[in-house]
Amino acid sequence: MSAPTSLLSEAYIIAIMVNWNGKAYLQASISSVLTELACCGGGLLLVDNASTDGSVDFVRRNFPNVTILQTGVNLGGAGGFSAGMQAALQCKKCEFIWLLDNDIVVESNALAPLLYNLATNPNAGAAGSQICLYNKPDTIQEIGAQFTHWLGGLQQCFSGQQRLPPTEPAFEVDYLAACSILIRRNCLEQIGVFGDFFIFYDDVEWGLRAKQAGWSLWGVPASVIRHQYSATKPIIPWREYYRKRNRLALLAVYSPRRGGIFASLIYLFYLNYNIYFHKWHCYQDLYHAYLWARDDALLGKMGKRDLSGLSSATVKINLECLADSDEILLDIGESPGEALILMKTILQSKPNTTFYLPEYLSHYFRFVDIPAAYLVKNKNCSTVIIGQKYHLKSAIFSAKVIGYKNGSLINMSKLDLVNDFVIRFIALLASLANTPSHWLTLRRIFKKTTCFNKYKICV
Repeated sequence: MSAPTSLLSEAYIIAIMVNWNGKAYLQASISSVLTELACCGGGLLLVDNASTDGSVDFVRRNFPNVTILQTGVNLGGAGGFSAGMQAALQCKKCEFIWLLDNDIVVESNALAPLLYNLATNPNAGAAGSQICLYNKPDTIQEIGAQFTHWLGGLQQCFSGQQRLPPTEPAFEVDYLAACSILIRRNCLEQIGVFGDFFIFYDDVEWGLRAKQAGWSLWGVPASVIRHQYSATKPIIPWREYYRKRNRLALLAVYSPRRGGIFASLIYLFYLNYNIYFHKWHCYQDLYHAYLWARDDALLGKMGKRDLSGLSSATVKINLECLADSDEILLDIGESPGEALILMKTILQSKPNTTFYLPEYLSHYFRFVDIPAAYLVKNKNCSTVIIGQKYHLKSAIFSAKVIGYKNGSLINMSKLDLVNDFVIRFIALLASLANTPSHWLTLRRIFKKTTCFNKYKICV
């Protein structure tokens, strides 16, 4: 149900959009936001994280009514939104703060349902939009998520499903993506702004903090935005650092309902396994990313870290490996982005190649159209390309096994496969031996921490 016109006309809303070198998105995103804000008081605050692509000049020329806050340094999404929220709270008339990504388009009448949800539910601290894909507007990216009971993961609501009609009622969630969240001022004043995460899990932690304080969060299908979401990004070491460190710290403070404190133990074991596996397989950048993520979490070090020493691998195709391969089973379970980049690179040189993907990877490719690939349950190809994560049967029943390592393709013998499994087994044993002591350190470091908001002490 949408809000009455009077609700919008009487509301004072400050929208906050964080930007870092996103000039290409700003024309569409800002235009759509300003259209929605035209019916109410307030305006748009663009927080620019020291962009170097001319974003600020572009906004000044084309959108003179947009207020710009220049941070002077890249604070990440967490720091940028926090700076914007603090600025918005300085405005005494501001009743609601609307957080938005810079790579979105707000569909018509997206704001009214969010406002109506908060106006009619006094316990609602925030309401979030139905987020659909930018180029596939009938496909849902997510409408919030639930914090899973055992492992403390995020189960995205309606992800990959058909877009819900506006008649669908709002529902309670544990987390709302900062793509589009309308926050009640009283809630923000009580629990504070985002924690010092730089990127990743800042909005997750904020949502859990809000719920811990007694507020509810709501996903609102009647409000729709479209997001330039990329499900095909490869694994990038510096991003992995923040993902792993922030999730480990999050689980040390917020225990899932049934897994309790042991969720952080299990995740720390998983992280330790990745450290040993990548070290002994000579994935140097990922090894250091995971090692630093663990060590910084164990020291309680959050915020931005200098990761300039980490690089991103590029694909270096050895065509000799694929000379006689027109049908390839691609079993790269660590990232759909890695698999898609590899497929596109091979197709440039071998356009008639047909790729097959194991059925267990279907979830990873729910947002992607793959015309040259087929999901199969049982398919014996003469050639299989395996990544860091793969099914054993893929390698055993293929005549030629090619490993995808550090952006390169490498022929693998049966002895190489045996060596790989020996490394995995030893990494497992090393993780079992070292994780308990690391976990006790983690528990001690975060024992008195109840939230990550460095601007407001939470007890």
